[in-house]
Order: sequence, then C-alpha cells, then structure tokens
Amino acid sequence: MVNRNLLFLTFIVFQAFSLDALVAQETAGRMKLSPEEAVELAIRNNLTLEIQRINTDTKKRASDYVWNKFLPTVGLSGGMNLNSQNSKTTGDFSMPEQTEQTQSVSVTGFQGQIQAQLAINFALFEGIKSLKLDYQTGLLSLEQAKLQLERDVRKAYYNIMLGEEQVKQLQESRLNAEQQAVSAETQYRAGRQPELSYLQARVNVETMKPSIDQAVNELRLAKSNFAMTLGLPLDTDFELSMPVDGTRYIPLDTKDLVRQAKDNNPDVLVQKQQLRTLLSQRKAQVYQKLTPNLSLGWTGTLSGSGSKTGVETNLSSTTTTLNQDALSTGGTFTLGLSWTATSLLPFGVDAQSIKDMDNNIKTLSISIAYAEQGTELDINNKVHSLEQIRANIDAQRSTAELAERSYNETLRAYNSGLQSLLQVQNAELQLRNARLNLYQQESNYLQGLIDLEYSIGVPFGTL
Repeated sequence: MVNRNLLFLTFIVFQAFSLDALVAQETAGRMKLSPEEAVELAIRNNLTLEIQRINTDTKKRASDYVWNKFLPTVGLSGGMNLNSQNSKTTGDFSMPEQTEQTQSVSVTGFQGQIQAQLAINFALFEGIKSLKLDYQTGLLSLEQAKLQLERDVRKAYYNIMLGEEQVKQLQESRLNAEQQAVSAETQYRAGRQPELSYLQARVNVETMKPSIDQAVNELRLAKSNFAMTLGLPLDTDFELSMPVDGTRYIPLDTKDLVRQAKDNNPDVLVQKQQLRTLLSQRKAQVYQKLTPNLSLGWTGTLSGSGSKTGVETNLSSTTTTLNQDALSTGGTFTLGLSWTATSLLPFGVDAQSIKDMDNNIKTLSISIAYAEQGTELDINNKVHSLEQIRANIDAQRSTAELAERSYNETLRAYNSGLQSLLQVQNAELQLRNARLNLYQQESNYLQGLIDLEYSIGVPFGTL
C-alpha cells in the first residue's frame, strides 16, 4: 500500500511540474498585452481604419481649399505674323564660281490676349457649406470606425482569454485522467479493480486528445485574426490578463441609458450628420437648377504692327531693324446673366433630379427614426441580458463550488475503494463544465458591457 501511494504521489508531482514548466516555456515567448494596449495597436496599425483616414483626409483638403471655387478661369493666347523670302546670287567670272544665298524674315504684326472668367450662383455658396458638412461627416465616420474597432478588439481580447481557459481546463482534465489511469492500473495490478476499469481509464485519456487539439486550433485561429486586426505578424502569441478589478457588477438604469444613447450613439450621430449634408446638397442643387447664373469676364489684348527684317548669307549674318510701330493695349469687361428656362418644367430632368433627392432625404429620415427606435430596443435587450447573465454567474458560482466538493469527495471515495472510476470521471466532467460555464458567463458579462457602452456612446470602461 505504501509503495502504491508513493508511486501515485510521485506521478502527480511529476505531471504537475511538467505542466508548470510547459506553461512557463510558452509564456516566455509571448507578447504581454493589456486591453488598452491592444486597442492602441489596432488604432495605429489597422489597415481598414487607415482607408477611413485617407477618405477623411480627402474631405479635409476639399474643405480647407473650398475658397478655390472663387478663383477665375484664366486663359492666355497669342500669335505672330511672319514673312519669309529666299534668294540666290552668282559671283563674277574672274573668280571661281561662287553662289550667295540670302534669306530674309520680316515680322509684320503680333498680338496677345488674356481672358479671365468667373461664374457665380447661389449654389456656389451652398456648395461650400456642403463640403464643410461632408468633412464633418467624415470626421464622425472616422470616429465611429475607431469605436467599432475598439469594441471588436476588446471583445476579441476576452474571447481569446475564454479560449485559453478552455484549453487550460481540458489540459488539466487530461492530467487528471492520466492520474486516474495510473491509479486504475495500480489498483488492477493489486487485484482491487477489474481490468475493465483500467481499460476505461486509458480510453478516457485517449478520447480527450481530439477535443484538446480542436480547442488549441480554434485558439490559434482566433489569435491569428486578432494579430491581423492589430497589424502584427499572424504567428504572434499573446499573454492576456483579466482587468485588475475583475468582473464588476453595476446597477443599470434603462431610461437613463436610452436618454444617453439618443444623443451619443455613434451610428445615429453619423446618420444625422449625413442627413444635414444631404439637405445642404439638395439646396445647392435647387440653386443650381432654378436660379440664374451670373458670369463675370475680362479680356485684355496686346497687339503691335511693323516690320523686323533679318538677312542671312553664306558669308555673313546681319540683322537690321527697319521700323517698329507703337504697341496698343486694351481690355474688355463683360457681365452676363443666364437662366435655363426648362428647369422650371415639372417633368424636366432637373425637377426630377430634385425629387429623387427628396426621396433620398425621406428614406434617410425614416432610417434615423428606425435606428433610434432600434437603439432603444437594443439597450433594453442588453440591460435585460446583462441582468440575466449576472444571475447566471451567481448560480454558476454556487454550482462550481458544489461540483468541486462533489469531485473531491468522489475521488476520496474512489481511493478508498467505495466509488468506481466512471463516477470519478463523471464528477470531474461536471466540475470542468461548471468552471468553464462560470468563466464564460463572466466573459459574456464583460462583452455585454462593452456592447452597451458602444450603444450609449460613452468611453469604454465607463460602466
């Protein structure tokens, strides 16, 4: 009996030491990360968010340089009149034959022109307002994307922790199964248990391996997705931890939360800003189609006439200015008013385009009203769910405590020969499930708070 107990104790100590050494080895190569650090990495490195930043930067430049709509269109033109003449002259007979070529070029006139035009309409001023509103919409959309990213990162953080706890429980269960198999073998060889008990113990050990492998693989995939979201190499391993203060239960006032959400919900805020932008764009379109256009223009001219002759021979090159008349300058200012009469036709293209925009405005307004109603319902559901989860946590904590007591008593009875191995395995399974359910409920509560904080538009961690 002493030798059997000593062997059993030696095996437990060895397995516990091996498991601790394995955990320490895995932890050494991990990246320590808090929820806040994970969010910071994601906001800095996430590629999807970078696209949103680029789009916002485009709208910012359009808003910053909106004054360029008042720059006139400027054009330059010019011309010159040229006359060209070629002649050939042969030398006298007393010298070797010599031929002289002469080319003359004369400038008889030139002219230049500069034109500047500017079209002004009431739509121009409303369009400036629309661009600024569009930039504000971009800022809100960027902030919405950041909040969504932070929400998803925090929830993924706790999901990974849940997966790690599941793997840990499975590995501990297999360690217990190994210990039970050793005990069953000892009991069998001592003649106190049938061979069937020993075989069942070994089967239990082997059947746990696929579950552990599946849990480990799911955890690996979750970490790879998490790493991609944070802009890190996909094979990055993480060492995550629960908040220092653990799971905190807070009283939730549904009416107060709904009131906050109406003013701060990110999704509703973006839609309301989009509606303001669309209303401004609709007003600009009405001004563009139904009000007259004022055009301002100025044309300046510069001209001259006379002649300038150049004479070039094969012996020498000379340039002689014969004469040049005085230059003349001038300018013309134009003011025009135009209006497209067909814009007033109710069946015309312009009128129909405005009606299409009116329908878009109505659709967005209905969407906002629906979103506000949906937000109220969503908050009610989230609060109810959190209260239910809290009740489940209290009940599950009691269940886990009872399951642990049951397992310890069953194991003690088994070692005394009063319980079968199957009863020990069942008690261990109940304990593992109770612990996992408790951990999962606590994780669900934290993630529910994260969703609620996003819905009411408060900083994460406020609740």
